[in-house]
Amino acid sequence: MKKFLFTLMFSLSISTVFAAEDPVQAIRKKDTELQALLKKKTTTAKEKEKIENLLNDSFDFKALAKKSLPSKVWKEQIPEDLDRFVTEFERMVRSSSAKRLELYRADSTIYEPAKMKGSDEARVVAHTWYKGKEAILEYKMNLVNGSWKAWDLVIDDLSTARNYKEQFSQILQSKSFADLINIIKEKADQAK
Repeated sequence: MKKFLFTLMFSLSISTVFAAEDPVQAIRKKDTELQALLKKKTTTAKEKEKIENLLNDSFDFKALAKKSLPSKVWKEQIPEDLDRFVTEFERMVRSSSAKRLELYRADSTIYEPAKMKGSDEARVVAHTWYKGKEAILEYKMNLVNGSWKAWDLVIDDLSTARNYKEQFSQILQSKSFADLINIIKEKADQAK
């Protein structure tokens, strides 16, 4: 019995050490680094790449891509087409986020405690101020391979996933899924 209790205690302590960090801490850590880079007067090419990575590496692009389509459309596609869609979607989002840096600048930020749903879903609300104006950001997150990844970012009640879903639904009313992928690819290419 003592051996069992020791094994159980050891397992629990090891799992605690390797548990994912708190979702608020995950966001705060990247945001602190991002804000330091955004406040620099000039940035090197390497720093610009770091900014783009900080902006995008917190996202679960597959989940965001899936939420950006009507569920029926997602289910009707073959895996190869879905992979192509996710790849081009990620390229488009990565390119466009790097061009809209003003959205991410903040003089100060206050984070509310994470609202957890089970152990692998969280919503984190951040209040940011830039030049005296407040913005409210809500990160909808899932735990993916031990890291917290956002599948949606809501800025002042405007959902990224919902916005894409409305745009893509409108396109799909008159065009095929293959056409949608090509449109997204063109947008990603133009943004470079």
